[in-house]
Amino acid sequence: MTKEIDALETMDEFSDDQYSAFLEYTALKDQCIIEPTTLYIDNDHEFFSEWKYFAQSDGLDIKVINGETRIC
Repeated sequence: MTKEIDALETMDEFSDDQYSAFLEYTALKDQCIIEPTTLYIDNDHEFFSEWKYFAQSDGLDIKVINGETRIC
């Protein structure tokens, strides 16, 4: 949770689109039943670079796929 709080404290530096990307990312991450370890992200995802950045900040492995984006 600390990383997420740190990220929220710096959200003033980001645009509305980046903030929306963050909210979508955290909502998907919060759906995990267990502690997430990997972001599987579609190579054409609307927020590809933002989600990749958030996942790296959270210490998640990142797998670029052709399919549905998910975190588990």
